[in-house]
Amino acid sequence: MRDHIHTIPVLDALREPGHCPLCVMYNKLDENAVDFIMGPAYMDEDFRDKTNEAGFCEGHLVKLHAVQNRLGTALLLHTHLKHIIKNLQSKKPLNPSRLFKKGNTAAGQFSDYIGGLQKRCYICEKIEETFKRYIDTFFYLWNSEKETVELVRALPGFCLPHYGILMQGAEKTLTKKQLDNFLSVVVPLQQQAMAKVEGDIDWFIQKFDYRNNDAPWKDSKDAINKVMAMLKGIRV
Repeated sequence: MRDHIHTIPVLDALREPGHCPLCVMYNKLDENAVDFIMGPAYMDEDFRDKTNEAGFCEGHLVKLHAVQNRLGTALLLHTHLKHIIKNLQSKKPLNPSRLFKKGNTAAGQFSDYIGGLQKRCYICEKIEETFKRYIDTFFYLWNSEKETVELVRALPGFCLPHYGILMQGAEKTLTKKQLDNFLSVVVPLQQQAMAKVEGDIDWFIQKFDYRNNDAPWKDSKDAINKVMAMLKGIRV
């Protein structure tokens, strides 16, 4: 299989052992986005116009702050805050005759604007945009490169959120024949992966029984982390 610029991130993730490959792709996008923003981007006023509009979610604010670039963080937060103040000041009380129409009150304007802010994050939106292309690339490789199927067979399974995304993408993207082939590979793989994780956490719990003090831990020492990764894609 020849690697191309648009397939490299997907193939690299499929070849990384021990993790849900979609988590690997997503986390790399996340890491690159934070590094870019806190590197060359934050001094660009045109770029900050975009971050001023969308803002950042709580999780990405924490990640930006963790980079320890105090000037960059201050500039991003300052101009975003000024943008919000300006927009809130533009929300004027309306004519009393319209105040009782749903959605026309000044309070309604404030709440709608602030509620919209809470739903947006510049980094999340950029990641999702690229991640969707990665999913399309995954199915392109699945249909065109036999090695992709073998790479998937060797995986330890997927986290449940990304397993659902794959199932949704397969239904939308693949023909009936392709979908049947995809399910015949991925569903048993996921079932086996989940059974393995369930067995590990079960044995982890049993090890707390004094009768199992001298029994080996097998693969269960990090069972809690494995279950967290399976359920939510959390890598601890």
